[in-house]
Amino acid sequence: MDKDISALWAQIFDIVKKKADNAIGINVHMQNAVPESMTDTTFTITVPMAINKNMIRYRYKDYIESAIEQVTSKRLALNVYVKSDNPPIPPDPKSRERYGPPDRINPKYTFENFVIGASNEYATAAAISTTEKPGYVYNPLFLYGNSGLGKTHLMHAIGNRIHQNDPSANVIYVTSEVFTNEFISAVREGKGEEFRKKYRSADVFLVDDVQFLENKEATQDEFFHTFNELYALNKQIVLTSDRKPRDLVILDDRLRTRFSQGLTIDITVPNYETRVAILQKKASQHNKKIDIDVLGYIAERIKSNVRELEGILIKMISISEISHKPIDNELADYVLKSYLPKTGIVKITSDMIMEKVSTFYSITVQDLTGKVRTSNVALPRQVAMYLCHKLTDMNFTVIGKAFGNKDRTTVMHNVRKIESDLETNESLKSDIDNIIHDLQTQL
Repeated sequence: MDKDISALWAQIFDIVKKKADNAIGINVHMQNAVPESMTDTTFTITVPMAINKNMIRYRYKDYIESAIEQVTSKRLALNVYVKSDNPPIPPDPKSRERYGPPDRINPKYTFENFVIGASNEYATAAAISTTEKPGYVYNPLFLYGNSGLGKTHLMHAIGNRIHQNDPSANVIYVTSEVFTNEFISAVREGKGEEFRKKYRSADVFLVDDVQFLENKEATQDEFFHTFNELYALNKQIVLTSDRKPRDLVILDDRLRTRFSQGLTIDITVPNYETRVAILQKKASQHNKKIDIDVLGYIAERIKSNVRELEGILIKMISISEISHKPIDNELADYVLKSYLPKTGIVKITSDMIMEKVSTFYSITVQDLTGKVRTSNVALPRQVAMYLCHKLTDMNFTVIGKAFGNKDRTTVMHNVRKIESDLETNESLKSDIDNIIHDLQTQL
């Protein structure tokens, strides 16, 4: 390595450490970087691992290029390579488009529109790394964290990027609930072999919310064998959950062990700066320029759920377009009433929620707390449980007792299902907004 470029890199490294907002992350990903060459247009470094490369490219590149310009007085583009990188093997042209677009993958969820912050930077870098050498880097990748923090977005982004890189890859995305339901149907209809062929032919297997497999012994056994076969063939597996593998206590030990054998990363609640950046990104996607103070006002009040954060902004934009009102703090207050618990003596209770939900769906409170599972009762029950989780301080166990001694896992599943459905079902979102509005006006 040239001594001059080594000295330059040392200066660049020092500047970046002082300017960037995450000194620990910089040390982790840059301390083993080696400057390789400098031309009139580029500055090239190598790093030990793909995760280092992706963290630098997506999190620190701007800082580094700015520091390079400060040290060299030249505007140079940063190139980052993994030391052991081999040229990628292009997909076989004969097999291109063999599977078409990935099943159930949302094309709107990409790495480009995912906001990276301290709460998700390692998960993002690992997710990107899996798309560069599927099956050989971080396999399986296990992402966990509370609902609404971006796990599903990253999973869809992985599927989209791999399909973009290799249209012939068979990318399968499925929630563990859908996997379970399809398995039950296959067993009942004698189509077990067809079911196995579908999932065991995957090149990339993306499974959301694996905690739903708890307490389902037959499904767990089928999933275990599917996992093993794909893993043995170096097929990429990505899993998400609301808990780390060892906390999935009602899951077969064999599965917990398999889930833990790759890379496990948590996604935490985004900090204030990241929440504001998320709102800015969402506003930009809707071609809206919103005052930073208004975005900060929202970010100060919604702290734990990115999905809610985005939902509030979209609702504000919609109201503004319909009513021709400005997007300001007054409009934010109006929309936030539906999301924040109301202060004061009177609080929303589970009884109030069940009463409003049963009236809205033309059923009885007894239907909600009973054992009937028909579709006209199942959805209202799920909505009511979701609202109890959202608008009260009741935990899953307490909510279960209020609904006729339902167990915690059932409540959790129902809440997660509504949260998932709200991402794509505008009609359901409208219904829930109306119920919340009725509850708020009742206080």
